[in-house]
Parts: sequence; structure tokens; C-alpha cells
Amino acid sequence: MKFNPGLMPRQFSKKAGGFENEAAEQRDRLASIKVLPKNPDTGEWQWPFCEANLALELPIAKVLLNELTTLDEEMRIVAGQRPKLEAYLAEQDAKVQEIMASIKNKEAELAAAIATNEVIAQMGTRNNAAARVVGRISLFLESLIPNTELASHEAEYRRLKFKVEELEKKVGSDDSQERLMSILNNISAHISQYIRDFEAEFSAYPARLDLKRLTVVFDRPDRPVPMGRTGGGENHLAYHLSTLLALHLFAAKNHRPIPQFLLIDQPTQVYFPSEKVYQEADGSVQKTEADADLEAVRRLFDLLLKFTKVEVPGFQIIVTEHANLRDHWFQDALVEQPWSKPLALVPEDWPDPEQTLP
Repeated sequence: MKFNPGLMPRQFSKKAGGFENEAAEQRDRLASIKVLPKNPDTGEWQWPFCEANLALELPIAKVLLNELTTLDEEMRIVAGQRPKLEAYLAEQDAKVQEIMASIKNKEAELAAAIATNEVIAQMGTRNNAAARVVGRISLFLESLIPNTELASHEAEYRRLKFKVEELEKKVGSDDSQERLMSILNNISAHISQYIRDFEAEFSAYPARLDLKRLTVVFDRPDRPVPMGRTGGGENHLAYHLSTLLALHLFAAKNHRPIPQFLLIDQPTQVYFPSEKVYQEADGSVQKTEADADLEAVRRLFDLLLKFTKVEVPGFQIIVTEHANLRDHWFQDALVEQPWSKPLALVPEDWPDPEQTLP
């Protein structure tokens, strides 16, 4: 049984309240029939059945007056003690609440301590189990007879693993395919630019170098188009020269060991109406201006000159050609004056081997 410090004052307060209620009820009963009224002038009690202000000497009057006086005094005592009792009860309630809060804190601490003990006990059980397993493994390893062949294989494995690591450090990771794709993308970007400079067909679409089929492919939105399906000698010339220039540009910029020169034989032939007309030009400016697509011819040589002067300074391009331009930069690029008949690498008067045979 728990001791409640507020129980006795509460019982006293309850009994005092009961007495007060009972006395008040009795007083109300007397007041309701005006048995003992007071004289409003003197404040004295008077007997209602006698004349006013007569002495109350009768026994019953004395008893009633004494009873009423005692009742008033008790009522005053009870009323005077009520605030003190209520203050005391409030103080005891505060102490009770404080004790209850302390009890709850202690109960929480006790529960935490019990939980901690359970966790420690579980950890101890797991540690004991782990120690037993380690002991069994150690016993097995100590009783194991060493295998010389296995030790030899392990040593060889470690040696080969170390050798592989060293080779990987020297060679690096195998990213050759990714590097190749990166190089092809760079070259393809330059091919697309040169084709636009030539103003060739399909120049509006990205061009790429297909290394497997060794051709140029145009990536149209609906389907790719290989160079073989583009048609036209002018287009094929632009695609081939663009690819060659892009390859040499990449090699020069990245210091690749490719000789920096290019030999092109009769590239402007496609800009003349026919091969016969092209041959008849014979290095003549007048014939070139009369028969060739002069704008296309000038664009071709201007692109080649820009490549050797701006993009790869010092690069050498040798062109054997029947066309001729009167532009000063073209004339400055001529190694010698155009050959005209009878000049030739093989003189026409050389004997025919078939005719000299016996």
C-alpha cells in the first residue's frame, strides 16, 4: 500500500466541508421560519413569541441562543481555516506531482538500464560464439599438413599477378576502341567542313568516315547515304579531297608520322564538259575560262592554297593540271610554265619498241 501525503488533509477538508454544509443547512432552516430574528436597531437576538426587546430568560430561548452562537462561531472557524487548508492542499499537490515526475524518470532510467544489460548480454553471447569458431579454425589450421605443391602454385600465382599489374601499368587500360572512335569523330567533323567549303551535294548533312567500308557516309535524318550512292564526278572529287585533307590535318595537328605532302592528278577534269575539251585546254588560261566551270575551279585551288598557308603551314600539294587561272596567287604557285606540244616526259620521236624488234 502506497502512502499518500495528501490523503489526511483531503479527508479533513472533506469532513469540514460536510460539517459546514450541515451547519449551513440547519441555519437556513431556522432562518426560513424566522425563529431567531435580530433586532435591526441593536443587533440583538429576540424571541419571536414575546414583545420586542424583552429579555430572553426562558430556558428554551437560552438553549436556542447558545446553540445559534456556537453554530456561528464554528462557522467562522471553518470559514477562516478554509484558505489555509486550500493553500496547504495546493502545496501538497505540487509535491505529489514532483514526486510522480521523479518516479517516472527513475522508471525510464531503470528500463534503459535493463535494455542495456540485455544488449550487453547478447553481445557477450555473440562474442563467445565467435571465439569458439575462431578456436575451431585455429585448431584446424594448426593440424593441417602443409601442401608443398599448393604453396608452389600460390607463389607462381603471386608472381604472375604482379607481372600482369606491371604490364597493365605500362600499357594502360584497353581504351583503344574509344580512342579510335574519338579520332574518327574529329576527322569526320573536318570532312563535313571541307565538303561545305566545296559546296558539294549533301553538304547540309553530317559526314563521317566509315573505316570498315573505307568510304564516306552522310547521316540523313531518315537513313544514311554512302558516297557510292551520291553520284556525280564533282561530288566524288569533293568527297575524296575533303577526306584526304581531313586525314592530313589530323596527322599534322597531332604529330603523327605521315609525310606532309599530297599529289593530285588532274582534279579539275570534272569541271569541263568532256575529257576531250579538258585535254585541249593544255594549260591555256583562255581555254580554261572559255570551257570550264571557272567558279568551281577557282574554289578548288583556293581551298588547297588555304590548306598549305593557314591550316597546315609548310604542307606541300603537287597538282598536275591542264587548267590554268590568271589569278596572281595561282601564277605564283606554278613551278614552271604549262607544257604545250611537243613538250612531254616521253618525246614523241622515241622509237617504238614494237617497231625495233627484229
